[in-house]
Amino acid sequence: MFVDPANHQGLTTFAVMALTIAVLTFCYGLIAVLLAFFLAERLRASPLISRGLEKIAGIFLIGFGIKLAFSR
Repeated sequence: MFVDPANHQGLTTFAVMALTIAVLTFCYGLIAVLLAFFLAERLRASPLISRGLEKIAGIFLIGFGIKLAFSR
């Protein structure tokens, strides 16, 4: 068990848990932001990839529009 109910230190135990969660969340968020930033930079550097992604997004939007038009 992570927290032993018979042996925990009250506020200290929960403060350590909160700090652990905050640090892990910060690290995860930082990694996600940095990966997105570098990926965006690579996509901006290549107009061919950008145009391809725009066309794919357009196809999806048209598909969603058709699905919406035929749904009740």
